[in-house]
Amino acid sequence: MQVRLWPKIIRSWSRTASWRPLVPLLSRWRSELAVRRVVAYGAALGGVVLATVVIGIAQAYVHVANLSLVYLLVVLWLASVFGRGPAVLAAVLAFFAYDYFFIAPLYRLTVADPTAWIALFALLATAVVLGQLTASVQAQAREAQESQRRMATLYALSQFIASATDFEPLLAALAGRVVEVFASAGVVACGLLLPDAQGQPVARAAASAARHDNGAAPALAGVRLEDREQRAQAAWALEHCMPVGGQVVLTGLDAPHTVVCYFVPLLSRGHAIGVLGIAGTQGIRRLVTWSGMSRKKRVAGALPRLSAALEPQTELFRAFSEQIAWALDRDALQRQAIHAEALRESDRLKDALLGSVTHELRTPLASIKAAAGSLLDPAIAWSETDQREMLESITMSTERLNRLVGNLLDLSQLEAGVAAPEKDWYLIGDAVATVLDRLDIAGQLAGRKIVVDLPDDLPLVPMDHAQLEQVLTNVLENALKYSPPETPVQVRARVLGQPAELEVRVTDHGIGIPASEIQAIFGKFYRVKQSATWWRDDRPPIGTGLGLAICDAIVQAHGGRIWAESRVGAGTTLALTLPIPPDAPHGQLPELEHLADASSAVRSGAQAEALP
Repeated sequence: MQVRLWPKIIRSWSRTASWRPLVPLLSRWRSELAVRRVVAYGAALGGVVLATVVIGIAQAYVHVANLSLVYLLVVLWLASVFGRGPAVLAAVLAFFAYDYFFIAPLYRLTVADPTAWIALFALLATAVVLGQLTASVQAQAREAQESQRRMATLYALSQFIASATDFEPLLAALAGRVVEVFASAGVVACGLLLPDAQGQPVARAAASAARHDNGAAPALAGVRLEDREQRAQAAWALEHCMPVGGQVVLTGLDAPHTVVCYFVPLLSRGHAIGVLGIAGTQGIRRLVTWSGMSRKKRVAGALPRLSAALEPQTELFRAFSEQIAWALDRDALQRQAIHAEALRESDRLKDALLGSVTHELRTPLASIKAAAGSLLDPAIAWSETDQREMLESITMSTERLNRLVGNLLDLSQLEAGVAAPEKDWYLIGDAVATVLDRLDIAGQLAGRKIVVDLPDDLPLVPMDHAQLEQVLTNVLENALKYSPPETPVQVRARVLGQPAELEVRVTDHGIGIPASEIQAIFGKFYRVKQSATWWRDDRPPIGTGLGLAICDAIVQAHGGRIWAESRVGAGTTLALTLPIPPDAPHGQLPELEHLADASSAVRSGAQAEALP
């Protein structure tokens, strides 16, 4: 009866669009189920026959009570191997066989002794109950083992996803994991497809099973969208959030190949964020077609036995797809967070730029406007000394404006990679001497003591002389600005380690920098919050907070690094390193003469010392 109903059930479901993809699957499952049933019920019949023969032989030679227990062994074996149905059939057959062959009158389905009915029905009841219990226990044990295996597989996958840091290697590893886990279901190749800027799926990673060398190339071609039909199917799955695929002929290879390829949308938060492509044997149809439906529809509207037969692998595939979708969604959220953080940082820098530039522009512009307006006032007869002072004020304010604009331009060029260093071989002493000369001419070394410690055997270093002068100028100006006039500023250099690098250290004995701000001082527009100088009666030192940011960009462009070492109230050391290539030219430049010239050029009370 049940077998005759199968064609009607399949034809009925085939009229429903949502069930149409299941029709080939159900037909194939029907044939496989029929074979399994023939084997199972044939084993039940054979087992009962064999048990009957064993009992007959035993009774011919020895008299043993309760030989009917042999039937129970057969029922237990059938229940554990084939399930409930064959075990119940064996119990019924055992009931009739024992009555027919071993209870008087023999070879008749009647019982002479009424007490024998009790034994027969006890045998039947015991066999049926044992068969039911054994089948149930075995089914639960198999389900528990399968569930444990699935949970272990999913846990390993989630741990792998959580520990991954690079996105592209993660995609390749996920594709390989799908092939590895579902190879038993017929998966030969797997590809991960993500939408591009136009929303079209593009293959980002693909993997194939090594043991399918003959069919791996066509399968990989299918999941990599090398054929126009495959691209159209993947785009449809991405747009409609439904799995699609089947058996196709790939014409883009050296020769036409027939492959079975399916595309499953990876859903997260109600929309598809990618597509999982799998290719292989006809068996992958079970994974894809059934997993495209909701669990409620599968369990409530489908045959329970079909659901049970397909559920383990399908549920694992479904969970795999969800885990991969979550991994893709996590990466998308991370990229969105990074983008949002970049926007916030951009807004912060914009606000800092506007605030700093506005403040720095207003003061010199006010001085220029006041001095120029006073000079142009016809009602006032200014003396030559007063006119000179106002013109000097205009000049100083103009230089300050020019320095601000120059710093902004330098920083933007360095960050854009436009101001690449033009390196040549120089001695660091040349740059130090040039900077000291310039600071002395500007009057910034008046009354200050500069201690210079540059060994005679320092090698030549490849550097952009002008850029390194800018670094040393900014660092020395900071040291002079944030340390008392009576304390010295040391400039030291030495060669370190392997590979060799030149280290330059500028140390002051000023206010220091809090540990929480050591790294922040190299950011754009950042100034130390506690910058009060007790030796100054006027306001704290002015600045835009761009000097050290420019130093950091220049040193990094030279392949070096710059950092700060400081203690609050004890002073600060700014250190930088420059790499020394192994092919440095031999010979020395007259560094000591330059230092001597620098020392003689430090006038107006400034002092420069060379330490031994």
